[in-house]
Amino acid sequence: MKTLNNLRQNLLEIRLRSNRDDAQRKCLENKVASFFEQLNDCCVAIYWPINSEFDLRPLALNWARYHPNRAIALPIVQLNEPLKFGLWTESTAMQKGPQGINEPIVNSNYAQPDIIIAPCLGWSDQNKQLWRIGYGGGYYDRTLALYKNKQHNVQSVGVAYNTQKVAEGDWRPQEHDQALDLIISA
Repeated sequence: MKTLNNLRQNLLEIRLRSNRDDAQRKCLENKVASFFEQLNDCCVAIYWPINSEFDLRPLALNWARYHPNRAIALPIVQLNEPLKFGLWTESTAMQKGPQGINEPIVNSNYAQPDIIIAPCLGWSDQNKQLWRIGYGGGYYDRTLALYKNKQHNVQSVGVAYNTQKVAEGDWRPQEHDQALDLIISA
């Protein structure tokens, strides 16, 4: 089994290659667009893409445009805490968070998403559950655990390329990892 840091570095390189492949990227774009088309009025938390992450923003904006009961939220990071979410449109005032990633400026009215879409370095299908491999900060895991503890029914979705799938023998979920409800992959 590779060390987790080596696995993450390898997955980052795989994602970068996949994201540069126009056919793979277009296929994933079509699957994500299809996912959005199935959604009704709700609040969907997406992410601000970094390091070759698939960019959901245009698809999410298109889904929410002209529908006042559809909202998009972005994560707001407080170091080592669960994520909070701020509503986002193209005109939302933004600032750099502690990790240099753009996030909405929110003073107190945080959004409560119905769906959280998370980027993946990798993903795995083990024991009839879907798992996300991230950068190792635990932000999404803490957030999903918090929502489960508060019994807020949130759907968790990962976005990744098929090339990022990790076999069970190469990685196993740890105790703190939270299973996802769905992986959108192509």
